[in-house]
Amino acid sequence: MKPDTYHCILTMQKTTHGETALGTFSDTIDPAPGMTRVDIFNLAITQLTRHQPALNGGAVLFFALDKNQL
Repeated sequence: MKPDTYHCILTMQKTTHGETALGTFSDTIDPAPGMTRVDIFNLAITQLTRHQPALNGGAVLFFALDKNQL
């Protein structure tokens, strides 16, 4: 594992017409040089909504980004 590997968790929810979609993205990320925290946040949203399109435009309930090295 590289020392610049991060663990990212993002949970989103969207309620439409009485139905609620809820999903979580959790993965490790090796940021490219120059990437910012916002870049990774947007990447996580893109990955989650790609797998769960019902969450498009939903609310972020939780976001965490920490170095994966203990």
